[in-house]
This record gives sequence, C-alpha cells and structure tokens, in this order.
Amino acid sequence: MGTTASIGIDVGGTKTVFLLLDADFEVITELKERTPKRKKDFTAFMINSVKSLTKTATKKAMEVSAVGVGCAGSIDSEKGIVTIAPNLPELNGLSFVRILGKATVAPVLLHNDVHAALYGELRLGAAVGAKHVVGVFIGTGIGGAIVIDGKLYLGASGNAGDIGNYLLQPYGPLAGSPRQGVLDDVASRTAIAADAAALAIKQWAPSLLQKTGTDLRNIRSGDLAKAISAGDRAIEQLVRGRARVIGIVLSNIIDFINPEMVLLGGGLTEALPDIMREEVTHGIEEHTSSNARRVLRVVTTKLEGHAVAIGAAKLAVEAASTTRPREKQGTGERQSGSKRHRK
Repeated sequence: MGTTASIGIDVGGTKTVFLLLDADFEVITELKERTPKRKKDFTAFMINSVKSLTKTATKKAMEVSAVGVGCAGSIDSEKGIVTIAPNLPELNGLSFVRILGKATVAPVLLHNDVHAALYGELRLGAAVGAKHVVGVFIGTGIGGAIVIDGKLYLGASGNAGDIGNYLLQPYGPLAGSPRQGVLDDVASRTAIAADAAALAIKQWAPSLLQKTGTDLRNIRSGDLAKAISAGDRAIEQLVRGRARVIGIVLSNIIDFINPEMVLLGGGLTEALPDIMREEVTHGIEEHTSSNARRVLRVVTTKLEGHAVAIGAAKLAVEAASTTRPREKQGTGERQSGSKRHRK
C-alpha cells in the first residue's frame, strides 16, 4: 500500500459528515448525509460510510491508519462510548469502537465534537501557535473547549469547557436544558430561532416570515443571515444582543483562565462571522479586566464545517502513532489508544 490516510467523522444531530483525509489532513473525499435517528439505522449508516471511504482509499493506493469521531454530548473516550447525547438520545451507551470495528481494522478514537474541533483549529487552523485558547462553538447548542499550555484540557471527567451549561439566571425559562436559565437557553441558534419566530409572527421580521414561516424547526443559521441581509433589523438586533451575552459570559472565564485567544465557531458563527465576532468582542471588552483584555484576540474558525472531523482524525492519528494496536478481534476492532493523547 502507498501513502497513509485517515477518516474523520462529525456526528451531528441533523447531519453527519465523513471525510477521507490525506497525510496532511487535506480533504480527498467528503460524504454528508442526514443523521438517522434510530440506533439500528445509524449503526448501518456508520459502517457503510466508513467502508465506502476505505474502498476509495484503497483505489487510490492509500491505507487508512486511523478513524476519528467527534460526537456532541458526554463522551467516554477511554471506552469509545457515548454516555449522554442530548440531541441524539438513541446513541446513549453506543460504542463507536465496536461498531466501526466491523468496517475497519484501523484504530478508532471517539471525542466530544467541540473538543475535536478546537484541537483541529489548534493544530491545523486559526489557533496554530497559540498556547492558551478558549473555544466556543454556537449552533444547535453552545459547546466549549479549552487549551492550556498548548494541550487540550479535558478535565477530571472529560467535560471541561461546557459553557452552554453556564448559569445566567436561576429563574430563567426552562427550554429543554437540565436546569433553568443557562446560556444554551438564551444564545444558541435554537434559542435565537425561537425568538426569531416570535418576531416573525408579530410581523417584525417580514423577510424571515416569507422565507421560513414561523416554525422554528425551519429557521437555520443561514436563514437568519439571509433575513439580516434582506433588511430584517429586528433579527439583527436579536442576534447581536445574544452574541454579546456570550461575550459577557466569556469575560468571567477570561479573567479566570487568562487565555490569549477566544476562537468562535459553529454554524451561527460561520453564517454571521462579522456580527458574532464584533458582539462577542464587545461583551468581553465591557466586562474583562484590562490586563486580561490586553493580550486577548477574538478570531473565527478557519476549518469551519470541517473542524470537528479534521480535529477528530488528527487526534486519532496521533493516538495511533503512539499506541501499538492489540491483536485484531473477531469484530475487527483495535484499541483506540485514547489515553496517550492526554499525557
């Protein structure tokens, strides 16, 4: 076999992205499909997609050396299991190592999607060269990740960076989160879409109303961006106000951790990069101490929609290179080697 390749997977609540990557983590082939909701369908979907990319690699005289998966929720990377997936509850308890072992003999590594995305940006994107970074990814929910001394910091239970659960107001609205009044319920794309629908009902956002109606399930980040571009001033004010709230929350974290960079990503940031960066920056500047603010940069993701998959693949390749795989088992799986990258 010739050169090496890797596969990166971004499992999302709406869609899943599969990337076949070369040795430099450049995209060779991309597959993007809606994420099946039933566990049986999802399992077959994952196996068939990885087999397809593996065949593509073989035709190009390439060998897949590792498979990295980024999935939203609480992850047990040691076992390769999703413990809690809020947007895909059917995946709770699912072992990606076991499933993908039926499709490949390459080692498989599972990580939280935002942790993977920030790592991808740290090694290959907008945060290259940075040592202390806070990443915030705004989409269906709000996820966060932290880099300290150039290393991804996972915390004692692997949940470090869970900024979406940051408490704003203990008597805030209950909007599907485990507790009331958290940042997710105020500034995620889902929360903003709900309030945008209310503005459309009141005829304060005519462009959005004409495009998507008042069903918040139809309001995506791109729809918000198009409505603003078309002149829906109320939608722009809504998005700017919620982005500034994110900046205010970050000001507390910045004073505590003292990072050199805040990196913004996720679907809402990709759709409205200037607005999100401007307002998050304003929120930070208004509430952060001068010493912490002086060394800080606020940037947006470079890898954009590929950040999770590329970061997951990078983590998997690095882990595989420092861990000798055990003997191939009946399912074809190998040890993920996830302990190594934490050291």
